[in-house]
Amino acid sequence: MNFAKTSIAVSVIMTLGYLVSFLKEAVIANYFGVSADVDAFTIAIQIPVTLFALVSVAVRSVVIPIYSELLHKEGKANGAHFLDNIISVVGLIAIGMIVVCEIFAGGIIYLFAPGFDASTHQLSTTLLRLTLPTMLFTVVGQIFIALLNVHKKFIWPAFSVYILSGTVIVFTILLQHYMGVAAACLGQVVGSFLYMLFLFIVGRHIYHFRFRYEPRDEQVKRSLKMSLPVIWSISVAEVNTIVNRAVASFLFAGSIAALGYASKINAVFMSLFVSAISTIVYPLYAESSAKDDMKGLNTRVNTTLSAYTLLLLPLMCILFCFRTELVEVAFARGRFDAAAVQQTQVLFGCYTIGLLFSAFRETITKVFYSLKDTKTPAKNATIGVVLNIVLNLTLPWFMGVKGLAIATSLSAMYISISLLYLLVKRFDVMHLSVFYGNLRGIVLASCILVGSIYVFFYFCDELPTILKLIVGALLSICVYAGSVFALRVPIGKTLLKMLLKKG
Repeated sequence: MNFAKTSIAVSVIMTLGYLVSFLKEAVIANYFGVSADVDAFTIAIQIPVTLFALVSVAVRSVVIPIYSELLHKEGKANGAHFLDNIISVVGLIAIGMIVVCEIFAGGIIYLFAPGFDASTHQLSTTLLRLTLPTMLFTVVGQIFIALLNVHKKFIWPAFSVYILSGTVIVFTILLQHYMGVAAACLGQVVGSFLYMLFLFIVGRHIYHFRFRYEPRDEQVKRSLKMSLPVIWSISVAEVNTIVNRAVASFLFAGSIAALGYASKINAVFMSLFVSAISTIVYPLYAESSAKDDMKGLNTRVNTTLSAYTLLLLPLMCILFCFRTELVEVAFARGRFDAAAVQQTQVLFGCYTIGLLFSAFRETITKVFYSLKDTKTPAKNATIGVVLNIVLNLTLPWFMGVKGLAIATSLSAMYISISLLYLLVKRFDVMHLSVFYGNLRGIVLASCILVGSIYVFFYFCDELPTILKLIVGALLSICVYAGSVFALRVPIGKTLLKMLLKKG
């Protein structure tokens, strides 16, 4: 498998997936506008995601290292036995949750949206009952993605993101006249089923599912036990988000909106530059761990950290320097005036500072998961969230709303540095000498990059915004690439060889 080419391919597929998702939102907005129907639809599809996303992400996180261990140490048959059992057990748990939620759908809507009037509440309850089966399809699909990733199949699973959005678009266009907003919910259910079916078909040459219900099996109990700290980690992050918004609500009007706009831009770059690499390297970490190849794991960790730094440190510099232009191009239309641009660009700049550290946190968390240690990241995430909440409650009182964004970046720094320290401390074979060797050249090249951007602003500040952003970004990329080449940064040569390598 060519790491660099596969990462680029998955990133491109994810980028196009975002465009399809935006198209889905545009279609729904076209037919239903800003209305109570859309509020009901949004809550109805959000609740299954909130209730079971925790479980599906946790299960996928633990299935990869355990299945990889069984596959490499005990053979394909034992690995398949484990998958049969975990799919059956988790599937039955999902069905049980669906039944309970179907019965108490009205009360659940009150919990998530207590302010709905009677008619909107009733519509939300009906739509929720319609969309609940997506929980089963999603969690089974996540397990199949884990299976395919362990077998180094990344491209086809990445395409699965198109199926859900595409089905919602088709059902909304064809059936909205007859069913109203329920057509979009039906598309959500059918799309989730097709998403699961697609992954099942893609993986059929690797694995064939057979129902096997053995909840007392040691590997199943081990998986569920390992899942609990992962669920906890995700849950405390959600609590932090709630506190963040609650504090923002006490600041100036529009604080929550400005934070939301800034974080959306930041999330796009996180997804494009971090998610693809994280998806690919996690099964590789699990493979090294399963084979007790700690030296190989150390090499892969150093390569990943170096690659992230090579890509994200200059990106952070570019985004920070061009933050105003980026916000203007993304949002400066209609009622999003100059004051809104000013507020959002400040927050975006604060979020940008934590981009590289968020990538490190994602990677090192996966390293611990691959070593079957889910407790250490959970404990660390808890401390990080407590730190973030303390900063949320203090920084805004003398820094304003930007204190909330800075708090997020500072907590990401703490969690990533703490996890790196614990990894090196606990495992003697783990060291970061290769990463440190690359870091010096990358930092110097990034300093040259920032200098070139300031020169560009001095001579070209009067250019139209979008032209300034495009020309400045292209110039920055050329200067940085030339600096990396001139400084002979090792990871740059490594990735270039991967890209040029045939196959």
